[in-house]
Amino acid sequence: MIGLENDEPYLALVAERVVEPYQPSNYMLVIDVNAWSNGVAWGLIRDGSIIRWKPERPRLSEVEALYDLSIRLSRKYGRLKRLGLHKTVEGRRLWRNIKKVRRKIYAKLRDYAQKLVHRLVRKALRHRALVIIDDMIEESRRELIEEGLPTGLRKIYLAETRRFVKLLITQLRWYGVPYEFKRLLSTICPICRHELTQLPGRTMVCTNCGFKAPRDKVPMYWAMKL
Repeated sequence: MIGLENDEPYLALVAERVVEPYQPSNYMLVIDVNAWSNGVAWGLIRDGSIIRWKPERPRLSEVEALYDLSIRLSRKYGRLKRLGLHKTVEGRRLWRNIKKVRRKIYAKLRDYAQKLVHRLVRKALRHRALVIIDDMIEESRRELIEEGLPTGLRKIYLAETRRFVKLLITQLRWYGVPYEFKRLLSTICPICRHELTQLPGRTMVCTNCGFKAPRDKVPMYWAMKL
């Protein structure tokens, strides 16, 4: 592609890769996407049986410690600003530290997302699996509100979850991995379709038929019906 910049011609190269999706085997890789506070759960299904299931999430203690630090520094900076002292040496130092801490938060979450996407795509390629993605951002937002997380932290978790999904789709397309978005329920019993009751520890139980499973594993049972 040829364009002009400051009236001077320049050449921009755009990388494009066209890959035909492979024909899926008898494997499905199901990815249940939640906000980072509850993480991502994946399950490998073969011929209607769950071969492996695993919940994944970053080290939230590190992220939340950095977030708390950024809030404390921001409050100090706010006090200086109200006094008109935010452009002093101390004010400038505080502002640099605030930006540094914020960069660390996003760097940790993005590094984790990239590594997880890489592992999931490799797993799909190894088994020539069809990837099923349950991306319920609105449901995750409600869960975050119920957990009482600070507004700023909720926004970070949801934003980085969206980034994870975009990165995942990009990588799946790049390697020709077939994928579909499906609504996989986590609060309805996959056996009798009654509403599930949530117990401590995000365990779901059906009072009608006795079904019981971790909340993030329930979507895998729904995927088995696909």
